[in-house]
Amino acid sequence: MDYEPVMNDLIKKVVRKFYEPHHVVIADILLRKTLLYDTELCERMKMLSKEVNRLIIKLREDKIIKYETKVESREDNGQILRTVYYINYAEVRDVIKYKIFKMTKNLENNIKMAQVEGYVCMECGKEYSSLDAQCLMENYVFKCEDCKGDLVENKKDRSADCMMYSNLMSELDDIVLLLKETDKFNIPSMDYFQVLQMKKEKESKEIPAQKDEEVSSIPLPTVEEFDLGKPYVADDKGDHKEDIKIDEYVTVGGAKKLFADITEEDKEMMDEAEYEEYYEVYSRYHDNSGS
Repeated sequence: MDYEPVMNDLIKKVVRKFYEPHHVVIADILLRKTLLYDTELCERMKMLSKEVNRLIIKLREDKIIKYETKVESREDNGQILRTVYYINYAEVRDVIKYKIFKMTKNLENNIKMAQVEGYVCMECGKEYSSLDAQCLMENYVFKCEDCKGDLVENKKDRSADCMMYSNLMSELDDIVLLLKETDKFNIPSMDYFQVLQMKKEKESKEIPAQKDEEVSSIPLPTVEEFDLGKPYVADDKGDHKEDIKIDEYVTVGGAKKLFADITEEDKEMMDEAEYEEYYEVYSRYHDNSGS
């Protein structure tokens, strides 16, 4: 899909700019995996279901992530409820467009309201609109109705508001450019079944490449092994998936700590950059293990 790289960039920028570090990690996982069940997401986040539900609720409410509840049959003929998460690109684009529009419009309105110059009393500081001041004229001079002081034009310093608007537009510039880029594509709205099919098609394209890598990595038997009559046994790397040992260090609250010693409390203390560093190390060792 031609639009997918642009939409992925757009979603990543929005989540990183307006959301918390754990939201960034969740969005990155879903963008990479297309569709995940709640149990799969919990496994990748290394968290309990209750914790993941608490973290993901903001993305669900803002419609960045779509979710559906599915009833599935178990082997014992029973049924189980499962929640599935995915991203509907068309809906997300519309949501982001609307939020950016409302954000800029509200700030523009605030600036316009501040630009409405009226009058202020030089004595007590009471402010009047231009219309109200017309009713308070005495001898061609506007007078305060409370203290009878002279009213003068209320010229407010709007430089701070203008600077805020300028800074906001500068911050949103890359997002606006990506939104304009998405307008070049006809992005279809997809339901669960369509996204699931898209995920299967992606995985089917990835499997042949993975098999080629696996075949090329199998060590060939040596001549000596055949001569000595030794049975050849290929090294099955899959048998050692559970023995992964991570000796790298990550940062927690500005201090280095061994990855294997990281606790749930440590993860709560991490800022966005530290959490991304933690998850990057975790993904490097586990993403290719088929989990």
